[in-house]
Amino acid sequence: MSSYEDKLAHSSAEEDNPEEASFLSKIGGAVSSHKSVFCCGGSIAIVADDDSRFDYVTTNKKQLTSPPVILRWDLPNGKAIRKLTLPPIVKGKKGQTAIKELLQDCSPATFGKKGEEVLDETYRKAAKLDNNQFSTNFNPHDVGIIDVITQMLLPGIAKPFTGTESIWEEHLGVIAELYKLNIYSAPSGKFRPHVDTPRGATQFGSLVVCLPNPHQGGQLRVAHDGLDMEWDWSNKGETEDDQSIEWAAFYSDCEHEVKEVTSGHRVTLTYNLYVHERVGGIMRDLPTPDLSSMVLYHRVKEALASPAFMKDGGTLGFYCRHAYAHTSDYHNERLPMALKGLDAVFYATFHHLVHSVGMHAVMDDLDDERSSFSEFDSNDEDYNAELVATGLHGIQMSEEGGDDESASVREIVKDAWRSKWRKDIHWFGGPGHQEIALVHLAYGNQPSMVWHYSSAAILVKVPRFNSKVRKELREGPRPCQETSSGDQDKWAYHSITITTIMHSSNIGTSFAFPAGPVKLTTELVGPEPAPVIFALAFPTPRVEKPSCRFAGIELVSRPLGLITCV
Repeated sequence: MSSYEDKLAHSSAEEDNPEEASFLSKIGGAVSSHKSVFCCGGSIAIVADDDSRFDYVTTNKKQLTSPPVILRWDLPNGKAIRKLTLPPIVKGKKGQTAIKELLQDCSPATFGKKGEEVLDETYRKAAKLDNNQFSTNFNPHDVGIIDVITQMLLPGIAKPFTGTESIWEEHLGVIAELYKLNIYSAPSGKFRPHVDTPRGATQFGSLVVCLPNPHQGGQLRVAHDGLDMEWDWSNKGETEDDQSIEWAAFYSDCEHEVKEVTSGHRVTLTYNLYVHERVGGIMRDLPTPDLSSMVLYHRVKEALASPAFMKDGGTLGFYCRHAYAHTSDYHNERLPMALKGLDAVFYATFHHLVHSVGMHAVMDDLDDERSSFSEFDSNDEDYNAELVATGLHGIQMSEEGGDDESASVREIVKDAWRSKWRKDIHWFGGPGHQEIALVHLAYGNQPSMVWHYSSAAILVKVPRFNSKVRKELREGPRPCQETSSGDQDKWAYHSITITTIMHSSNIGTSFAFPAGPVKLTTELVGPEPAPVIFALAFPTPRVEKPSCRFAGIELVSRPLGLITCV
């Protein structure tokens, strides 16, 4: 027990009012663990034809609502689909006919036990459709559910995923993967207490969305570390005044159960919740967005392919357009991953094309100090030059300048701030947001301090025209090479993603490796020629750069196993 809890336990309230002390103890127990917030839930009102639900930025003005939920599912014969709207458009027996049709097309729900799928209706009695058998217009992102989960549940599990590969807690987000549609029907529809098995290292929880269909019972109980919560969603959708979507989310290691349904049908959508990077992905080696969709990307690539552009190499500079606390040790280590807007596009474009990109602080408030020189020689290193820091670093404090009447401010700054005068940079734009960079003493009759500010900038080292990097941009990456004979016995699976435009329905590509040729054939979906992205996996020897061109098809591959460089 912490000292604070100990004080609560021995407060005068405990002595004078034991009942109050009991309440204080319960409140203390509810905030004693970082996982005390192990679940969350809410309600989304259903409003038909609400065209204004996204008119406000904040829910202080108006709560987010949802239109009626539409389900479409495949018939077992695969030749037709059915449709159901919830809450039911038609009440009474006709309204329940569609639910019964849905039940007829479902299969019994199983559960995992010791690595196997088990069907045991004494433990779980429900019907289900897998996510590839149905579709819906409902999306938990649209109604703010994922935002709530990110704010309430994600912080409790974020730590193990941070600290590597420049990932920080504020960069993480939540992905909700639609998993199944489940129906618990009376009598005796239930799921006894159990703990879910995560479907991957990054799954941290589950989301259950209860659709508005009349039923009784079927309460969801979630328990963790001696605490428990229960949601009762009975009779939602039975009357026009009580039509809403109910939801609950909880960690994967929470025990939970669905109590017995006593009447009607409890219809739910379940989602797997994954933690995933949401900020900084554009700077990754495998970025989520396609950078070639950016105008800047094509302009830069065109320039790099020409000998007229920086044939002998050079340096480009770009002052960041957005504000960052770049002189704070806490924040500057999150750059460049936390870059935004055009800053992120500029950095990512050069990162993926020439690789040599860095973040630097630039001090640009020293021009006013030139008047301190009686004469100024254009041959001096700081003539018409920027003072560029070696990188990004915290605020510097210096005692220089307090007793040296002859020292100029420019000399003091250069000596106290880790930096270098640069004249060789071609700049795009001017300085932007500034942060305090250096504080030093000033010479004079009265003691004083001088404050200097810097701007965050992106510097690009452009390689020579005849460099390997620019040659590959002009001619394309070289074909993958076989490894030495000593490594030919080491194989692994390789994932290939192909993006192409084809008229034919099949693509066939052969690869010759030490163990013999491997032919890949895959079928394209769609009658019209269009960009198609699909994945293949095949055994391949160790290769250096799995990025090749075969018969005009661009292959961008990612190793899944024992892959090293040659």
